[in-house]
Amino acid sequence: MADYLKVSPEEALAELERVLQSATFEATDRNKRFLKYVVSETLAGRGDRIKAYSIGTSVFGRGDGFDPLQDPIVRIEAGRLRRSLEHHYLLTPSAQGNLRIAIPKGTYVPVFERPHPEPTVAGEPVLHTMAPHLLVKTFDQQSCTATWPDLGRVLTTQVIAALTKFSDLYIYGPPVTARLSNSVDEHAVHIDYKLTGNVTIAKDHILAEFLIQDVNEWRFVWSHSIKRPIDPACDLTELVGVSSTIASEVASIIGQRDGVIDSETRGKACKRHKRFLASQKLVEFQDYWRKVDLPRNEPLRRDLEKVIAADPDFAGAHACLSLLYTDADRYGIDCGPDYPRPIERALALAGRAVELAPRSGRCHHALGVAKWFSGQPEPALQELKTASSLNPNDSEFLAEFGLRSAMRMQWEAGIPMLIASFERNPLQSGQYRMGLFFFYFASEDYEEALRQALLAEAPMVAHPNIACAAALSRLGRHAEASQHLAEAEAIAPGLFSRLAADLAKRQIHPDLIEMVVRSFDWMDRDTNPVDKRKLSHLRR
Repeated sequence: MADYLKVSPEEALAELERVLQSATFEATDRNKRFLKYVVSETLAGRGDRIKAYSIGTSVFGRGDGFDPLQDPIVRIEAGRLRRSLEHHYLLTPSAQGNLRIAIPKGTYVPVFERPHPEPTVAGEPVLHTMAPHLLVKTFDQQSCTATWPDLGRVLTTQVIAALTKFSDLYIYGPPVTARLSNSVDEHAVHIDYKLTGNVTIAKDHILAEFLIQDVNEWRFVWSHSIKRPIDPACDLTELVGVSSTIASEVASIIGQRDGVIDSETRGKACKRHKRFLASQKLVEFQDYWRKVDLPRNEPLRRDLEKVIAADPDFAGAHACLSLLYTDADRYGIDCGPDYPRPIERALALAGRAVELAPRSGRCHHALGVAKWFSGQPEPALQELKTASSLNPNDSEFLAEFGLRSAMRMQWEAGIPMLIASFERNPLQSGQYRMGLFFFYFASEDYEEALRQALLAEAPMVAHPNIACAAALSRLGRHAEASQHLAEAEAIAPGLFSRLAADLAKRQIHPDLIEMVVRSFDWMDRDTNPVDKRKLSHLRR
């Protein structure tokens, strides 16, 4: 047996055959040949020869002139193959054996893993508990202990309280009592990460320092320090208030999408770490949501339908699936005969998510968006307000509430929320920029409106192009406006001709709709200015 394989070739080939024959391994015949090729080459001791060129010529039939830099087929299909393997091992109980095949990102050479068995708690669901588990240790306090002896304990409590609002995390901590014990049985549950901290109180400031350690690999994955000024004569109430702002900031950095734990989860999922397989589904949804990657809508819906079938109590999966069906409705994606009206499925899934986790901001977020696109803007805003109040540290809930408020011209409520959300998370989905576009457009600041529309970053969606065209039209830059309209027509044919009705369906305030539509009065509508035949020269 080769040492680098840590398995016998016979066992590896047997697992390969099980995967290829499994009904849950949803891969094309070509990608099955891809997997068989890289496994066979690795077992034959030729793993160092597995390159994009050899795969392209041996598996995909490319000729000797194949250039992987010009033709990305191998990279694209490798991503699909990785996802097929992940889905197979997630959704097939019979595949939870001693050996698994994975293809780590950054290479095409497969690895053969033996996951360590993990203790389970009787009666717990299979999938949704396989999320990151974080232990918060009591924060140390290094100075002024005689004056403020309990600030470390107070900050510990505040951080735990803030983190528990992120429903995709499992948070553990020592009992918070008058005499806080520093001992906790870390082996009673499976802990993935440990958060430790140190608080220093100086004459005019508080300094809080934090570390997160991966307890399985013994490596520190994150460190952060926060310094806040205080009045030398401050009382306990002010000190606790400053501590609370520190707790909110650190919880937001750790727990929100694109945060510390989310980033680490991505890496774990890529390494086929069993505990993060369920979370990987939510990570894939997040990648979709950030840029509204519409071609991924259907495969993600299919995968998440299987996930909730395997775990009917997985509230987070219900919420993400609801948002996918809402997108299918608003972007006109056919969901087949089972769901001819996708918004009805979205409402049902979001309602179930809220039943499962009534204190989850993510579930109320999904229900709010579903209600919005079912023609219920005021109830939708109430749901989004609930989501934001349940977890004010999640920038996405703040952004969604801000966007929908701006679409109803509720500027005083919506615009500060949008600005704050992007300050907290610069990686926030660009789709929320549309709320800022409407504000600046209504304020007749067309240059800034154009900048916000260009930042929307949703290449599969036509509406940012419409927004750019409206701002450019107001600026008198008609040729550029026509180019954006041509792009919009290519993405969503006929959208311009039904623009007012489309914007009304999206619950945008009638005054905003009129402002946008009137921006195109310079056009001769009788000639249909977004006809692809008339505008094709603009796209060259």
